[in-house]
Amino acid sequence: MIPGSDRDRRIGENTHDEPPIGPVWRFTVRDTDGLQTTLTLSPVNSRGSTLSVELELQMTLPMPEQDDQLPDRIEALVHHAGLEVQRRLFRALIEKADQELVLARRHGRAGAGIQRRGTRPFTFKTIFGEVTVRRSRIRHNLDGTIEVPSARAWNTPHQLAITGHLRDAVCDQMSDQSAGRSRVDVCREAGDEDLLGRSTIIEIVHREGERLIDAQRERARSILDEAPEARRALLGPAVVETEAVVEEIGDDPPGDDLDEPEPAEWAATGFPGAEPAFPVAADERREADEGFVVVEPDEVKTKAQPGTGRKEVWTYTAVVLVAGWRYALAEATAEGLWLQVGGLLLELGVLSGERRLLVLGDGASWIRNWFEGLGISPKAMIVCWWHLRKRCYESMSTAGGPRDRRRAFEKELLGQLWEGQVDAALELLRAASEWVRTPKAVEDLIGYLEERREFIPDYRERQRAGLWIASTRVEKLNDWAVSGRCKHRGMSWSPQGVLALAVLEAARRNGELDHWREADELPERTLPEPIRKVA
Repeated sequence: MIPGSDRDRRIGENTHDEPPIGPVWRFTVRDTDGLQTTLTLSPVNSRGSTLSVELELQMTLPMPEQDDQLPDRIEALVHHAGLEVQRRLFRALIEKADQELVLARRHGRAGAGIQRRGTRPFTFKTIFGEVTVRRSRIRHNLDGTIEVPSARAWNTPHQLAITGHLRDAVCDQMSDQSAGRSRVDVCREAGDEDLLGRSTIIEIVHREGERLIDAQRERARSILDEAPEARRALLGPAVVETEAVVEEIGDDPPGDDLDEPEPAEWAATGFPGAEPAFPVAADERREADEGFVVVEPDEVKTKAQPGTGRKEVWTYTAVVLVAGWRYALAEATAEGLWLQVGGLLLELGVLSGERRLLVLGDGASWIRNWFEGLGISPKAMIVCWWHLRKRCYESMSTAGGPRDRRRAFEKELLGQLWEGQVDAALELLRAASEWVRTPKAVEDLIGYLEERREFIPDYRERQRAGLWIASTRVEKLNDWAVSGRCKHRGMSWSPQGVLALAVLEAARRNGELDHWREADELPERTLPEPIRKVA
């Protein structure tokens, strides 16, 4: 007889029956504040593919004082009773599901039948506390092996399982507070102060982040694997073999026989040779260049934990924008970031010439190297005005010299760069080397501008045309995903911790996190149609 069943059932040729559960389960819980809760739970019945159970709850509690604290006290008592109800229901339903699984497998291996061998306790950590259930053990008559069927079917660990909803709750708490504070809040909500330890909290976040980033990398590889080899080659060193790890990047240059669109006589607004742009009202919202996919890459540095062997942890981020659609990315390496960006460029029609590519960033070497290695045409890159302006101020502050003269010089220098006059700006800097206290700072700024010369447009013209001149969207992503959580005083991080929080926040911003948690797979991206075919 299977406990809780509504009819006799034989399991194979031999059975090992356990004492049946009584007609009802009763649990009485008493608390120090005078709350007494009595639960009466009927046996769980199975009807086809449904389970049914009846529950009766009786609560006895002292009447709180009639003051402004009364609603809060009653709320706490009701919450406490509700947690107990959830635990008992969970246990009853899990044990019934376990019994149904044994029944379904009663014929055993090769139809030789099975024998019941009692039960074993197993612990689940849930959002409503710790619940220990009994799971059936069986012996296969064919070969004498013993197993717990639900352990294999449900893919549970050996000793205890942390449910998905509890893992999600931990990650949500960790997105904006410390591991210690997250532990306190999660345990308090579950009514179990010893539910999880601090180290377990951290392990959960690391593991969930690793699972998500692995799925994102695999999606990018799958997209690229389905594309013709000649088209993948347009991505240059960002193309990664499907079997390779993220860090193993091929460095073979694109071949000469690529099936790529014919180069167009084209330049982005603000660069020499560009078509005239019509001005817009000063208060009109900034827009992306029409027909473009805009990629804003960046990196964020956080203080590393002493045991990591490094001073800083670098997290690579990007926001991809097109036609009112945006997608956020976070990675541990530049190569991993370009892998995911490459998959998006393929999906968005950049490699087939349906859209153009515009990169907007600080012009760091890892960004320039990627951009220059692309076989895509046409393409353009713009140095973010905010980064350019900040670098000039920082360099001139380091250079020193008379304050009033330096302030006037900074205004003149930025005026030249604002209009894209790089040569004039360089001449000003060379002359400034004669009067600043630290000429080395000026020389470094000259080198900075020389390296980015071809990516500095006429910002004034772009602003008048209502086009983007700064990578503000990826900066905002950095604040949400990394800086706002990981760069407070006294904090230090492991690479796994920073990346986990960043990828989870990016998935949340992309609207993919809920689907990922429910289906354990990333949803198919809904992409905008190409605006026009680029000649």
